[in-house]
Amino acid sequence: MFGKQRIFGIAARGLLLLAAAVLSAASTPGRAQDGTVLTIPAEQWQVHPGDDPRCIAGTDPGCNWQPRIANDSVDTGTTHWLRYQVTLPEQLRNTPQLGLLVQDHPVFYEVYANGHPIGGTIGDGRLSANADNRRILTFPSSYAPDGWLVLVLRAYPSGSLIGGYGPDLPYVLAPADRIRTIMDADTLAYLRFNATHYLCFGVIGCAGFVFLLLFSVNTRLREYFWLGSSLAIVALLRVDEISRIVNIGLPLWLSNAIYFLGNTFTALILIEFVFSFLQRPVPRLFRLIQLLGLLEWYVVAGLPLPSFLDTFMRYSTPGAILLASLTELLMLPMCFRSKLPEMRWIGASVLFIVTENSSRMARELGIPSIPQDVIWRGLDIDVRGIAYLLFALVMLVAMTFRLRRIQDRNREIEQEMAAARSVQQILIPEERPSIPGLAVDSAYLPAQQVGGDFFQLLPSGDGGLLLVVGDVSGKGLPAAMLVSVLVGAIHSTAEFTHAPAELLAHLNQRLIGRAKGGGFSTAVAAFIQPNGQVTIANAGHLSPYLDGKELALPNALPLGIVSGTTYESSQFNLSRGSRLTFYSDGVVEAQNEKGELFGFERGQQISTRSAAAIVEAARHFGQSDDITVVTVERLGAGEEPVAGRVESVLAPA
Repeated sequence: MFGKQRIFGIAARGLLLLAAAVLSAASTPGRAQDGTVLTIPAEQWQVHPGDDPRCIAGTDPGCNWQPRIANDSVDTGTTHWLRYQVTLPEQLRNTPQLGLLVQDHPVFYEVYANGHPIGGTIGDGRLSANADNRRILTFPSSYAPDGWLVLVLRAYPSGSLIGGYGPDLPYVLAPADRIRTIMDADTLAYLRFNATHYLCFGVIGCAGFVFLLLFSVNTRLREYFWLGSSLAIVALLRVDEISRIVNIGLPLWLSNAIYFLGNTFTALILIEFVFSFLQRPVPRLFRLIQLLGLLEWYVVAGLPLPSFLDTFMRYSTPGAILLASLTELLMLPMCFRSKLPEMRWIGASVLFIVTENSSRMARELGIPSIPQDVIWRGLDIDVRGIAYLLFALVMLVAMTFRLRRIQDRNREIEQEMAAARSVQQILIPEERPSIPGLAVDSAYLPAQQVGGDFFQLLPSGDGGLLLVVGDVSGKGLPAAMLVSVLVGAIHSTAEFTHAPAELLAHLNQRLIGRAKGGGFSTAVAAFIQPNGQVTIANAGHLSPYLDGKELALPNALPLGIVSGTTYESSQFNLSRGSRLTFYSDGVVEAQNEKGELFGFERGQQISTRSAAAIVEAARHFGQSDDITVVTVERLGAGEEPVAGRVESVLAPA
C-alpha cells in the first residue's frame, strides 16, 4: 500500500534533493578525462526492431542494425534491440570491475556485454516496477579480454505501461567504484539545470492545495475544486517527471496513472472551471472536446479498441489534442466579455497557457513553433512553467477578489435576513393576552432564520379571543414576506369582523396573485367567546385537538388557490378545564434519521402537554419544517389568567 508515511518520505526526499541542487555552490564533479570514464550518447546506439535471439552477441550478420536517431523514441509496444560497440581505453581494460550506468532506457530491459547477461529490469513485475529505472550494472573487464566491447540492450514490450524513458542523459561506462558518484553528479546537474522549472511548479502545487482547501470549506464553490484540481494535476505531472531521474520510490503504475490523468483530463477540468466560474452550463461543443480527451486516455492507456476506431484514433489523437487546446481559445471571448473584472485577468492567463500548449503540441507534430526553453546562466527557463506560474498567481488574485465579493454579498444577505427576522419577531405575539377565563400558551420554532408559520392572538372588546394559526408554503425569506401580508390582513379584517369563515375568505382574496410560483397558505381560525362557545373554520390546515382528540371540521381549499372560495364554520362549547391545541404540520412531519415521521398518532398522544414540551418533542425527533403550537385552556370558576409574555421558542440568529 502506498501509505501516508511513504508519501511524506518521498516528498521530503525530493525536496531535499532539489534544495541540494539549487543551493549547492560547488560545481558538479566533472568526469575524469583520463580515459577512465566513457560517455555513450544516445545517437551512437544502433537499433534492430523485432525479437531475434541471434542479436544477443551483437555480431551475428543476421541482425540488421540501423543507426538510431538522437532522441528517437522506439515503439514500446514491441521488442527491439539496441547495440553499441567500442574499444575500451587502456585504463578501463586494466580495471577489474566495470560499471554501466543505464539512463535513457525503456521500461523493461536486459543488457548483455559481449553476449554475457549483466542485469536489467526484466525481473521487475509490472506492478512492482519503479518509475526510475536507471540501473548501475557491473561486470568484470574480463568479458572484453582484447578490449573490444559490444553492449546489447534487449527492450521488452511494456504493454499498457507507457513511457519509461527518462531525461536525455547518456549511458556511462566507468570503473564500478566510481559509477555511483557519476550517477549522483548527473542527478544534481539535472536538478540544478531545471531548478527554476520545478520551483515554478512547486508554487503551482501549493496554490492548487489552497484552492482545494477553500473548496472543502464551502463545497458549493465548485470553481475552487476545478481550479485546485487543475493546478494539482499540473504539479503532479512534474512529480512524475522528476521521478524518472530522482529515485523517490514512485511505483511505475502510479507514475503512469499520473501521466494519463494529467494529459487527458487537463482540458476537461479547465473547461469545467471556466463555466463554473461563469455559472453557466457547459455547451455541447466543449462537451465534445472533453469526450475527445477521454478517448485519448483510452488510447494512451493501451486499451483495446475496435479495428476501425483503433486506426482512426492512433492517427487522429495528436491532432485531436491540438484541436482541444486550440478550441479553448473559444472560451476567451466569454472571459473578456464578462462583467466580472477578474474574468479578464483569467482570460489573459488562459491565453498565455493555450498559446504555449498549442506551440508545444505543434512542435511535436513537426509544425514550426516558438521556442519552449530559454537558457540563462546555466539554467533552463521553461516557458511552460512561467505560463502556469503566471496563471496560478492570477488565479490567487482573482479568487481573492471573488471571495471578497461573495463575502460582501453574504453579509448583505445576512443583514436582509436579520431585518426580516426582526420584522417577523414583531409579527409574533410577544405578550400573553389577559383574557378572563382563558389561559393561552404558544411555542414557535422556524426551520430557518425566518419561517412560514404564523399565529395571531387578538382579544375582542367583549372578552373573547380571535385566534388564527397558519402555514405559508415554502421556507425562508419569500415565505416570511407572505406571512407579513397575511398578518396585516388579519389585523385589518379583525377590525370589522370576528367571524372565522368571513376572515378566511378575506385572507384568501388578499393572497390571490401575490405568491409567485403558485404559493399558498393553510390556516385555521377560531373565535372563543367568554361563555366558552367556539366558532371555528379551516382552510386546509391540520385540525386542532380538543382534550387529546382531533376535532372533525369541514375542510376547504388553502388560501390563495381559487378566488371566491367560501369557508364553512363549526361551533362547539369549550367546557371548563378543557384545552384546545393547534399544530402546524412541522410537528407531524418531523423526521428522524431512519426516515420515520413523527406522525399523527404521536402528535395526538402529546397534544395535552404544554406548547413548549410539544415543540421540544418534535425538534428532538428531527425537525424538517417550521413548528408552531398554540394551546388555549378554559379556566375553572375563580381562576384568573396569568399575565406575562407568551412562551415562544425562536431559532437563534
